[in-house]
Amino acid sequence: MATRIGVDIGGTFTDLVYFDESTGNTTEGKVPTVPEAPELGAIDAVRRHVPKSVIERAEFFLHGTTVGLNALLERSGATVGLLTTAGFRDVLEIRRGDRAEMYNLFWRQTEPLVPRRLRLEVAERIRADGSIHEPLGEASVVVALRAFEGAGVDSIAVVLINSYRNPSHEQRIEILLREAGFEGGLSLSHRVSGEYREYERTSTTVIDAFVRTRTAKYLQRLEVGLRELGFRGACLITRSGGGSMTFAEAEERPFETIMSGPVGGVQGTTDIARTLAIPVVITADVGGTSFDTALVLNGQPQILFQGQIAGMPVQTPWVDVRSIGSGGGSIASVDSGGLMRVGPRSAGAMPGPAAYGKGGTEATLTMPRPCSGC
Repeated sequence: MATRIGVDIGGTFTDLVYFDESTGNTTEGKVPTVPEAPELGAIDAVRRHVPKSVIERAEFFLHGTTVGLNALLERSGATVGLLTTAGFRDVLEIRRGDRAEMYNLFWRQTEPLVPRRLRLEVAERIRADGSIHEPLGEASVVVALRAFEGAGVDSIAVVLINSYRNPSHEQRIEILLREAGFEGGLSLSHRVSGEYREYERTSTTVIDAFVRTRTAKYLQRLEVGLRELGFRGACLITRSGGGSMTFAEAEERPFETIMSGPVGGVQGTTDIARTLAIPVVITADVGGTSFDTALVLNGQPQILFQGQIAGMPVQTPWVDVRSIGSGGGSIASVDSGGLMRVGPRSAGAMPGPAAYGKGGTEATLTMPRPCSGC
């Protein structure tokens, strides 16, 4: 069994655990999260709690993070441009024509990640059987790129109708964009999803483009920091659907890491359930911001094959974790009707709950003792 280091970044704390193969001991550590640069908290956790000799011989760094998830929830990702087949510019807003709350007269659907002015059409059409109905109009691709450049677009999602059956036009668009000088993030739907259902595939590809740059830069900075500490092993990040992938793979498919953080607890519980032969287990993962729970049956977590974030579908395997905004740092308050409310706002890491004495003024659900060095 190899020596390995695990780090999970939450909204309030960054938690570390490492197994030392030479001694058989497991050690835990906790440091405050650095909201503006979460990789710094992870590197600090390793520096503080893992001896240099262990860092240098460790074979795996296992990571769980909510960087991609937070980018979506906060709408703080890239400026995305969408290239799609002529006539399908509004798929993101038409969706499936249904309502999430049928009887709510004031319900409004989630604003699309790409505004209409940045959803541009190209001349082309592929039939459902993969045959070409209309060849790609290459000039329209270059025209769209110039419009994107003028709007400050730094990531492009390419979603052509029926491209999961025949990706040739998307592949050609990639070549045209690079030849024309575009150096930003590029997400092609046949690589991201490769499944039918145009709205869901469009949503997934746009999400991938939205978090691509932020996730890639974050993972690159984290790996550089680990190498500077002397780590020479493999860097892995948990997938939304369970298991792990390398940092390099995550940079190419960042949408698969959206639920990277919450999945870690479920995976650990699954291993315990198998070891102890417990047929039914309910997990409870209480962080600073949320309370996450999942069901493990017969040693297997429940897997969905499509997730949803903030009303937007994501076509990827997804461990069925349910969350509410009721973590240890969730802010407690009294509403205008005199009722107590908890969350979804959290005191976070900076300044933290009032009980920490670090400048926070609002009471939270629990008042734990601050970690050493906070």
